[in-house]
Amino acid sequence: MTHVATILVADDQPIVAEALSASLERWFRVVGIVTALDMLEAEIEVRSPDIVLLDLAFGKTSALALLPGLVDRHTKTRFVVLTAYVEPVLADAAFRAGAVGYVVKHSAATELRVAIDEALAGRTYLTPMMRSRSAGGTMLFADTIPIVLSDRQRSILGLLRAGHTYRVIAGCLAISTKTVEYHVD
Repeated sequence: MTHVATILVADDQPIVAEALSASLERWFRVVGIVTALDMLEAEIEVRSPDIVLLDLAFGKTSALALLPGLVDRHTKTRFVVLTAYVEPVLADAAFRAGAVGYVVKHSAATELRVAIDEALAGRTYLTPMMRSRSAGGTMLFADTIPIVLSDRQRSILGLLRAGHTYRVIAGCLAISTKTVEYHVD
């Protein structure tokens, strides 16, 4: 009997997590759903999934800050990001944090399956909507056009990567939370 890969779905929207779980059950064994970041590590420890399908945004909190530690502590688990953000800089940050896959939520379920299969095979996967085209592959481009961030956007991204909420970022930069949301969207 062959091993059926196990998946833990982590998304802050229960209806999305449940729909993902139902869709993935065609190919994999979904061992759980996590809708709060503070429960993620405990669920990984209990369920030992092959793959964690991880949304980046949990309310106003980013999962990017937790990812490096999770990758270090759970070496047999691979992390595939499934997010609404089609931002090359966020994909780059996710890969640097230890993710092995990056898929956007408006992709087809079959693309998600390919990303998971690639992760299980020890390879990385980046949605075709973005391409890596620089020396060393450290900067991502959307449709081969470089993404240029303003100083404000770089500051916000750095604070997001550190795990700060929009509200905290707004306080740090003396701007409104709406301004933070504008720069992230």
